[in-house]
Amino acid sequence: MINILLLIISYFFMEFVAWSNHKYIMHGFLWKWHKDHHRKDHQHTLPVKTEDKRFEKNDLFFLIYAIPAILLMIIGFSFQLFPLVYISIGITLYGFTYFIIHDIIIHNRLQIPFLRKNPNFYIRAIIKAHTAHHWPKNKKDFHNYGLLVFPFRYFKS
Repeated sequence: MINILLLIISYFFMEFVAWSNHKYIMHGFLWKWHKDHHRKDHQHTLPVKTEDKRFEKNDLFFLIYAIPAILLMIIGFSFQLFPLVYISIGITLYGFTYFIIHDIIIHNRLQIPFLRKNPNFYIRAIIKAHTAHHWPKNKKDFHNYGLLVFPFRYFKS
């Protein structure tokens, strides 16, 4: 039971990690990796389109999140510290959720039609919040750094 609780806590804690890293690292000292993700923001289209290339420098952040999860899993299995395995599963599940929502549903980087068809009210709100993030007035005017948690106003039509 404690392991499942660790999995759930680590999953939801990753939203805070993603928010803080996005705000202070991606829009901070590693902006040079993240800026190509915002390159087409001036077009104001839905879905928010990124560059027409397969990969962006921004995709390097995948490694920043994947490596700790992989290390926790290796250490957990190697030393039979299974709570670490469950934490790594929570991190991995958040990464998978982020990939599906951010890269497929919002940015349409992979063409998987059934994932984009008729999104529910929560997914529509996520898309609105993320779209607002991509249309700032200037570099210091970015909002909605998280993915799953954002202001309530995006739930309104």
